[in-house]
Amino acid sequence: MSSNSRSDHPKTLPVPPEVQNSDAQELVRVWDVDGKQHVSISNALGGSPKQFGQLLAQIALYSSQIYEQTEKMDPSECLRQILTGFKEEVAKEVTRPKSQPH
Repeated sequence: MSSNSRSDHPKTLPVPPEVQNSDAQELVRVWDVDGKQHVSISNALGGSPKQFGQLLAQIALYSSQIYEQTEKMDPSECLRQILTGFKEEVAKEVTRPKSQPH
């Protein structure tokens, strides 16, 4: 296992069994620390920006299923809220002055 294996941190998610014996590569890792997200993205991301958008859509769809199960939320309403949050966050970045740090 790599130095970033599950045993290195007790709150790391398990690696899906489908990727154990393949050429799979981790693309994105997100940690929440005190309500702020910290993201690592592989520089071997590959594909196109459109394909990355499709990846984000899959994450949103999986997330809506989790909220449906754990919070009893309607999946369509959950997706609407996810899209609203996405648009708000992107709008902040688009309107941020270039000299202002993230």
